[in-house]
Amino acid sequence: MAQPRNRTYFLDDDEETGFGVAEITQKAIIDTQERMGVMLDVMPMGFLFHTVQGILFANQEACGMLQVSKTAAVGHHLLDFVAESEFEAVREQLDNSFYNEDSMHKLETRLSRPDGTEVNIRLLSCRLPWQGTPVLQVLLQDVTDLKLTEQKLRRLATIDDLTGAYNRRHVFDEAAMHLARGDIELSIIMLDIDHFKRINDTYGHAVGDLALRRMTQVCNDVLAAAGKSDETFARVGGEEFLVLLPATSEAEAQRLAEDLRLAVNATSIELPTISIGITVSLGVCTYRSNDHGFDGLLSRCDVALYRAKDAGRNCVVVG
Repeated sequence: MAQPRNRTYFLDDDEETGFGVAEITQKAIIDTQERMGVMLDVMPMGFLFHTVQGILFANQEACGMLQVSKTAAVGHHLLDFVAESEFEAVREQLDNSFYNEDSMHKLETRLSRPDGTEVNIRLLSCRLPWQGTPVLQVLLQDVTDLKLTEQKLRRLATIDDLTGAYNRRHVFDEAAMHLARGDIELSIIMLDIDHFKRINDTYGHAVGDLALRRMTQVCNDVLAAAGKSDETFARVGGEEFLVLLPATSEAEAQRLAEDLRLAVNATSIELPTISIGITVSLGVCTYRSNDHGFDGLLSRCDVALYRAKDAGRNCVVVG
């Protein structure tokens, strides 16, 4: 474990300094442990008694989270186990808890443990109504699994499961945000895999799905190479995709659309007995005031896309 940080965590001229606690405080802690018996150790949350200078008691759950023994926990400060980026926020909460007796303070933060792993926790702290040296009761609730579940739910809400591209709902929300903010030069590219039904009918839906995933990968590679950090690439229909491009002129969007076309045209789906080439048709539009919202912009771009198809496919048309 890394060396503990300097333990001058809290400064208050009116409080005792040093790790020693007043006799009445020590007695209150001992009495509490005796009355509650093993209850503190079987709690499903981490529990600490904590003075200004350090931990006086840690239950088994807290020791598991901190990856220390009960003996080793005593004398450490909770801040010794807090992720560096969270240090000041946790310090402020504990400070507030020491000097606001009637308040429960809570924070979601991260612990950094001796084995190099981190754990997401909900930290609750409040000062105990005891005389003598101020003592906090600190509760540590592991919310790592909850965070993972939240991330999965967010992904389900925003990501197309087949391709890994964003879904229609997400790109529409992003577009609404940019328009509400008054972002200028909001451009979009709509692209559609040419003769996709023929691919499905001839080679089967599994190959069609492979074509969708391959095209998504190629397009993401092109966007990354172009240095676009705020674009949104989304699947908005069966074989129809949309690229949302904030702060992008029509000319720049057209060049990017041509890069996408060429990259897709250069790729293929390799099967055991055949190589299947794929192409895309693309429409490009930039927002105008008379679009009166994203639906108007989308409608114009949809027309440009179908003009590209009517022109023979595998081309870019600006609307």
